[in-house]
Amino acid sequence: MKNKITLLSVLIVICNISAYSQTNDNDDLGVQEVQITKSFIPQIPSATKINLSPTLSDTIKTSKRVSYFPIDKRFKTNLKLNPIKAAKIKGEPISKLYNTYIYGGVGNMSMPTSRIYYSSDRDKKTIYSLALGYKKSYADIKSSFDDNQKVSAAFRETDFAVYAKTDLDVGILNAYINREGRIHQLYGYDPTVFKLDENLLTNQQYWGYTSFSISFKSKPSENGKPTYFTKLYAYDLNENTENIFSWLLDLSQSIGVNDYSLSLGVDYNLNNSSEKYSFNDSLAKELILTFSPSVSKELHGGQLNAGFEFQSYDSRDSSDVTYAFYPLVRYDYHFSENYQKAFVGVRGGLNKNSYWALSKQNPYILNALSNDGGSLELINSQVIYDLFLGMESVLSKDIMWSSEVSYSRVFDMPFFELDMNSVYQNKFKVVYDDVNYLNWSGNLNWKLSEKANTDLELQYNKYELDSMQSFAYKPSFSSKLKLDYNIGDKIIPAVEIYAVFGRSTTIESSNTLELDNIIDFNLALEYRYNSIFSAYLKGQNLVGGYQIWQNYPVLGPQVFFGLSFKL
Repeated sequence: MKNKITLLSVLIVICNISAYSQTNDNDDLGVQEVQITKSFIPQIPSATKINLSPTLSDTIKTSKRVSYFPIDKRFKTNLKLNPIKAAKIKGEPISKLYNTYIYGGVGNMSMPTSRIYYSSDRDKKTIYSLALGYKKSYADIKSSFDDNQKVSAAFRETDFAVYAKTDLDVGILNAYINREGRIHQLYGYDPTVFKLDENLLTNQQYWGYTSFSISFKSKPSENGKPTYFTKLYAYDLNENTENIFSWLLDLSQSIGVNDYSLSLGVDYNLNNSSEKYSFNDSLAKELILTFSPSVSKELHGGQLNAGFEFQSYDSRDSSDVTYAFYPLVRYDYHFSENYQKAFVGVRGGLNKNSYWALSKQNPYILNALSNDGGSLELINSQVIYDLFLGMESVLSKDIMWSSEVSYSRVFDMPFFELDMNSVYQNKFKVVYDDVNYLNWSGNLNWKLSEKANTDLELQYNKYELDSMQSFAYKPSFSSKLKLDYNIGDKIIPAVEIYAVFGRSTTIESSNTLELDNIIDFNLALEYRYNSIFSAYLKGQNLVGGYQIWQNYPVLGPQVFFGLSFKL
């Protein structure tokens, strides 16, 4: 430190000398003496910490990047393992859908019976199929009025159908046309009273219907545009006894988490175009317009679908227009995904009662024509409301159970009653009544083993009629049990047992007639010679002895043998 002070003193002296040398000689700078008493001792004052940790204060901050790259290196070991051979996966080809199926056979009450089915390969963009069926019977049966006399119960059934489907870039197009025909003897007449005239068509029931439909369903779009389904269909185009044309449009759109849909429908019934017969004036025409919006959304762990159906229609014998509103609400709650589901809701709607639909239920009804002592009265049924509650359960991997109970109010529910004004008093008319209807149904599907299956169907009905005395031909309880067993994929026996209880009808709308209960069964046996040929042995109505319709004993027992060919 002394050295530093001495150096400073020298510098001061040199600066004084330099400054002096730049003045005139006559200038007197004077003399100043400095006396140093002790050495200079520098001192550093105590510092105060600003931060506990040092910080960097700069406009540019740098961070060090570190990258790690693994270096693969095999670890050498003396352990030797026996290599595992590559597994071979057995190819499971898609089961072949045979595009040709021919079936035929004979029986004690039906000969012959045949069916031909052809379909194009399913791996093509466009597929089509063709089906033909024919069945004829020359059966005779004991008259329900005289056990010593037999009456003809002969019939003939034919059907023809063509189906086509093509997959377009914008959607799927379907087209379908079919023709069904049936002619059968009305054998429920009293031969001791009526002498049958074989030339009279009034003792034969004949109907033939041709239906046509074309539909298009759009594919879901990625830009969120609505999807739609539209269908145009008509039937009975060639018989000209009941012509019905319908158009349906369904629109669907997802907005956020909700799904919206809208249905529009038009039904036009034109029944007065027949040149051979003249329809009752009350059956001339009918126009039904339908508007039905709905919304679907998730709610409290379930799915809610809420909407309504609004319809306008004119009655057949009046120009007045009637409006109707029906609720459509359903809530599905899943207790466990894909295992248990409960549902509840209310629904309603219009059930269209046409001659075609009613003849499917009872083949012995009056014609829609006025040539047999009267014609069929056609009135549409209105389900004002139908409250329902049900459950679907998967009890195990082999047992599935579903059940539903409903209570509804129905206006003009159809019932059948024997018409004593028909020529041979063996045809049925349709009568209508307002009903409170309670229904319970259950279905059990049980896979007993890999080779055995069983199905059980149960149904209970209760009718509260406003004016009629009997719920004609509608059973209180019905059940059906099906069992089948596959023996070595060669022999497949099957049995079907069914029972119907609590049936009754009315006679001339006054007296009640209790009908016999039905307990019967069918048997079937299939023998597969190979994947192409099979043989069948069937027995139907093996108990018999009962009447489904008044004065019409069932055809039974019926035994049938047939062969099938697949290619």
